[in-house]
Amino acid sequence: MSIYSDGKEEVFKEKREVDDENLTLVLRGLEGHVMEQLKVFDVIYQFIPKTEDTSSCKITIIWEKRKDEYPEPSTYMKFNKSLIVDMGHHASKA
Repeated sequence: MSIYSDGKEEVFKEKREVDDENLTLVLRGLEGHVMEQLKVFDVIYQFIPKTEDTSSCKITIIWEKRKDEYPEPSTYMKFNKSLIVDMGHHASKA
């Protein structure tokens, strides 16, 4: 997957794990720009039904830096937030 960070294209290769029973999707970072500074970068999306027509999405991001002096992955956290907002807008138009 390609994402844009500070206007620059970056690559993020992930393994996707889907759990239909618990309504979760896990993206495990394998390679790419973010993995140069992180040992672990997992994004867990948990979909929580509210009514027959609505649901919420809980996002959990787990990361571990390779070195303490590396910055926190705030750009990637912002990307995930905007992704969920875009999905919400798309779903509300359906």
